[in-house]
Amino acid sequence: MSLLGKSGLDTTSWAKSLWSSSRIALTCVIGIILAWLVLRVVAPSADGNIVTALYNTTSSNISLLIIYGIATVGDLIWAPLVFWLYVFRKDRNEWTSSLIFAVAIVTAMALTDGLKAAFNLPRPFQVPSLGIVARGEVPTNPAFPSGHTTNAFSVATVIWSRYPVWRIPFTLLAVATGVSMIILGLHFPSDVIGGAFLGVFCGTFVLGLAKLRSSK
Repeated sequence: MSLLGKSGLDTTSWAKSLWSSSRIALTCVIGIILAWLVLRVVAPSADGNIVTALYNTTSSNISLLIIYGIATVGDLIWAPLVFWLYVFRKDRNEWTSSLIFAVAIVTAMALTDGLKAAFNLPRPFQVPSLGIVARGEVPTNPAFPSGHTTNAFSVATVIWSRYPVWRIPFTLLAVATGVSMIILGLHFPSDVIGGAFLGVFCGTFVLGLAKLRSSK
C-alpha cells in the first residue's frame, strides 16, 4: 500500500464518470457559460437590475441576520453531514456517502477558485453605480461563480441521488442560499446561476466516480 505510488492511480475513472453522465455534465457546462455570456456580457443591465431589486427587498437587521444564517448553513451544511455519516452511523453506505460529500465539496471548491480566477468578475458592492453595500461580510475574491451556491447545490445533488426523502428540503436550501447571496449584495444572479450549475456538475461527477469505484 502506497500513498504516492503510480501503480495506484486511476485517472481513467474520471473520464468514465464524466462520460456516464455526459448529458448532465454538458448541460452544466453550457449553463455556466450562458450565465456568464447572457447576464455578464450581453445584458449586464438585467443582472444589475435583478440584484438591485432583491437587495432592496429588505433592510431589517433581523431579516438580514436570518438571510445571512441561511447562506452560511447552505455553504457549510456539508461539514456536519460528513461528520455525522462517518462518525456516528454504522451503515457502510453512510460511510460512502460521507466520502462522496467530502470529495464533492473539495471538487467544488477547487473548480470555483479556478473559475473565479479565470473570469475575475466584480461583485455587486464593487460596482459603484449600483449603490450596493456588502452585508455580513466583505469578500475580496472575484464573484463568478458563487462559492456558497456551488457548495449548496453540490450537497443537494448528492442528497437527490442518495437520500430521496430529503430532496425537497436540501433543494430549497440550495436555492435559498443563492437568493440570500444576492440579497446580501455579495453576488449577481449570474454568479448564483453559474454556481448552481457548477454544484450540480460536481455532485454528479463524484456520484459517478463513486459508482465506478464501488463496482470494482
